Amino acid sequence: MDRRIWLLTAAQFASATGAYAFTGLLANLAADLGVSLATAGQLAAAYALTYAIAGAPVAALTARLDRRAMLVWGLGLVAALNIATAFATDFSTALMLRVAAGLAVTLVMPGVAASMLVPPEQRGRAIAIVLSGLTLAFSLGIPLGTAIGGVAGWRGCFIFSGALAGLAALGVQFGLPRLPSTDRGGAASLGIILRPAIATLLGTTLLAFAGLFCIAAYLGPIVTAATGIEGSGIGAIQVFIGLGSLAGIAIGSRVAGSQGARIPVMLFVLLAVALVGYTLLLLTPQAFWHAAPLALCVFAGSVALFALAPLVQTRLMHLAPQDRAVAIALNGATTFAGQGAGAAYGGIVIGAAGLAWTGLAGAMLAAAGALLGLRAFRK
Repeated sequence: MDRRIWLLTAAQFASATGAYAFTGLLANLAADLGVSLATAGQLAAAYALTYAIAGAPVAALTARLDRRAMLVWGLGLVAALNIATAFATDFSTALMLRVAAGLAVTLVMPGVAASMLVPPEQRGRAIAIVLSGLTLAFSLGIPLGTAIGGVAGWRGCFIFSGALAGLAALGVQFGLPRLPSTDRGGAASLGIILRPAIATLLGTTLLAFAGLFCIAAYLGPIVTAATGIEGSGIGAIQVFIGLGSLAGIAIGSRVAGSQGARIPVMLFVLLAVALVGYTLLLLTPQAFWHAAPLALCVFAGSVALFALAPLVQTRLMHLAPQDRAVAIALNGATTFAGQGAGAAYGGIVIGAAGLAWTGLAGAMLAAAGALLGLRAFRK
């Protein structure tokens, strides 16, 4: 594998860390800027929503531009905007800067650049390696940013995030060659979402993330309800999200070049089984020993989701070889949509039937994803 892929992994790590590292310090940020905790949480929502809305149009507008240049500009802007946020004196300014950062990060598409550096037979593995930067951000970068913020304050956390993005921009500038784009770009690129094969494949992403986020959005209360564990002890269970995602990426890198629907459907089935496991645990009396099977459910669900991700991205690039940037941007927007839809769906289920049934509700979405996968991944 081309060693330059690791520079793109670092770019993915830096951009993902900067997206959410500050969320562990929301209470301090809210107090300093004179807003409620709920209002402060809109900083993360504004970032994600901006990316979801602007990602595909920006990708279409910039599709013909050199991919190294886009990465450097995107990472440079993310660095500058994070550092500027560290000096924000009011919430409105911070919010505008987070919206701008969400717009800037649409230029950061290391997966597309990776696909241009390796031969087609290595494309799936290269994309999986780049995606490992995302899992490392959640398991290492974001906790490290939170720890730094605990010492230097939330402003120090934003400076840390900006420094990471700046270093990644320098690495890409001096470590990668120019990468002239072969994408067609323009309004025609956006039209790929109307192609049944593309829409069906994006549907699998939507159902996978929505299914898991029925649980992930409420994992803290679920851990407490099943095991009695509270506070920092919940973090011990959350570690298995990172471990599972790394294992999933490793698996995905090996099978991303496979043909047919068998492996994707198996991953959806694994996800459904893991989600049903939550309901079974919550329907039995609370017990501390439930922590072990609960951790296994967390691990298995993360494995399934992150093994599926490189399969989806590799097939998207195969189906849209002239619109890779737009295809990946649409998949990213679908990921955010799935997270939001899953959290909302889980909330409705909790209100109607109780916390225990969120797992089964998510498993139903995963089962629908398996059925859709039969069509989306057929040869």
